[in-house]
Amino acid sequence: MARVGFIAVDGPRRSSLQPTGFVWPSHYSRDPIRHNSCPPGYASLCSLRLLNRLKKSIAYFAMGVSEIFSYDSPLLRNSPLIYRYLRLVVNLFAFCRHRPVPLPEAPLLTCQDVTVVIPSLQGDGGELWDTIQSILATEPHEIILVTVEAHELRARMMVKSMGTSKVRICSVAQANKRRQMVCAIPEVRTEITIFADDDVTWPKTLLPWMLAPLEDERYGGVGTNQRLRRAECPNLQQRMWGYLGALYLERRNFDCASCMYMDGGLPCLSGRTVAYRTRILRDPAFTYSFTHEEWLGQYRMYADDDNFITRWLVSHGQKIAYQYHKQSEVQTTLEDNPKFLRQCLRWSRSNWRSNITSMFCDGQIWTSVGSSVTRSPR
Repeated sequence: MARVGFIAVDGPRRSSLQPTGFVWPSHYSRDPIRHNSCPPGYASLCSLRLLNRLKKSIAYFAMGVSEIFSYDSPLLRNSPLIYRYLRLVVNLFAFCRHRPVPLPEAPLLTCQDVTVVIPSLQGDGGELWDTIQSILATEPHEIILVTVEAHELRARMMVKSMGTSKVRICSVAQANKRRQMVCAIPEVRTEITIFADDDVTWPKTLLPWMLAPLEDERYGGVGTNQRLRRAECPNLQQRMWGYLGALYLERRNFDCASCMYMDGGLPCLSGRTVAYRTRILRDPAFTYSFTHEEWLGQYRMYADDDNFITRWLVSHGQKIAYQYHKQSEVQTTLEDNPKFLRQCLRWSRSNWRSNITSMFCDGQIWTSVGSSVTRSPR
C-alpha cells in the first residue's frame, strides 16, 4: 500500500498540512477548517493523521507506566523511602497545626467529678507512693487502688501512712489488669473515670485539660501527651536505654498529635493516663467483651486493655480527643536496661493484634472518619 506523505505549506496555521503534490482547486478555500470546505479525501487523511498520533501517545503512556512499575524501576525501588519522607512532611505540617481543646470559661465538670483508678501488682513501693501523691495534688474526688489479695495488707499500710481518706483499696485474687479495672468500676461514684499506671507523675494542672473535651457529651475518651522521667544520677547504660525510651515517647506524641489533626484518629488512647465516661465502662456489654476478648478465637487476652477500649469507643460512635499541651504532660518511666527491648516487643505484638482487629474484624475505622471521630477544635 502506497504511503501518503505530508508537507507544510504557507497559509493559516490550522491548515498547514496537505498531501504531497496536491494542488488546491480554485473553487476551494486554502483554509478548509475555517470555511468548512475541503477537497475530496482531505478530511479522511487528517483523521488518519490524528489517529496515528493518538496511537503513539497511548503507546508512549503505556511504556511510561510499565517503566515506572517495572521491577528495575528506580521509582518503584525507592517507593518505601519516598512514602516515608512524604509521610514525615505531611505529619510535620499536621503536628504544627494541631491544637488541644481549650479550657472552657465556665466548666461543667470539675476535679470533684473524677475518680482515679490505679491497677497495681505490688500494692506499695516508692514509685507508687510518688504516683498517688502527685494525683492527690490535683484534688480528684477519690483514688481507688486495685491490687492482688496477697499484697492487699501492704497496700493498706502504705495508704494509712499517707494520712488521707481519699484512697480506697480493692483487690482481686490473681494479677490481671483487666479484671482489676473491672473490679474498681462499680465502686466509682463520679461521672468521669481516669485510669493511671502506678509509675506516672501528674502535673497539678492535668485534670482541667483532660476534662475540657468531655464538656461535649459526644466525647467518650481523652488521652494526653507523655514524657520520660529520667533516672537520678544515671550511669552510661541507663542513659543509653533512657534515650531510646524518650525517643519512643516523643515519636508517639508526634504521631498522635498529627493523626488527630488529620482525621481525628490516633493509634491508641494510652493506658498510662486516660479518661473515660463512667457510663461507658459500666455497660454490661462492655464489661463482658472486655473480660472475654480472644485472639483468633482461642487465646484469651489479658493485656492490650487500652487498645480494646479505644476500639470500643470508635466502634460505638464515641469521639476521642488528644490533649497535647505542656500543662497536661504526664511523666512516666520505662525500662532503662535491656528489658526495654522486651517492652518494645510486647508493644509491637499488641499493635499488630489491635490493628488487624480494627481493620478486618471491627471494620468501623473505614467509615468512622468525619462521623464518629472528628478533628479536635483548634
